[in-house]
Amino acid sequence: MTTINVPIQIRFADVDMAGHVHNAVHLHWFETARMALQERFIPAEHDWREQGLILARNEVDYRMPIRLNDRIEVHARCGTIGNKSFDILYSIHRMGGDVPGICAEGRSVLVCFNYIQNRSVPLPGPWRLALEQLINE
Repeated sequence: MTTINVPIQIRFADVDMAGHVHNAVHLHWFETARMALQERFIPAEHDWREQGLILARNEVDYRMPIRLNDRIEVHARCGTIGNKSFDILYSIHRMGGDVPGICAEGRSVLVCFNYIQNRSVPLPGPWRLALEQLINE
């Protein structure tokens, strides 16, 4: 199973008054990892104006607070593949420090969507094949 590991630079603006990363920032980091994973199965020249992916669902389970000087990575991998959708599983890892471990876990559901027809459509064959390879590697 292929996992994409993306190092994250925590910005001062990511931290709230309590001194830890605000809960909404985790979704931005998931997006960063999702885009890195998408590079593995969607060609760079793809025309997103015709067909693309719609984010249908996001879930986050918070395990430990993250602070400004923590060194973290987001790990992302493909979970299950349906006819028109698939999910991506995430984990945010504190690397080293006093308490290394998983700080948060999450899941996104993405649906293939045709913008010209304005409806969901089956995943294109090449995308499905590449996603299956990511799961089976």
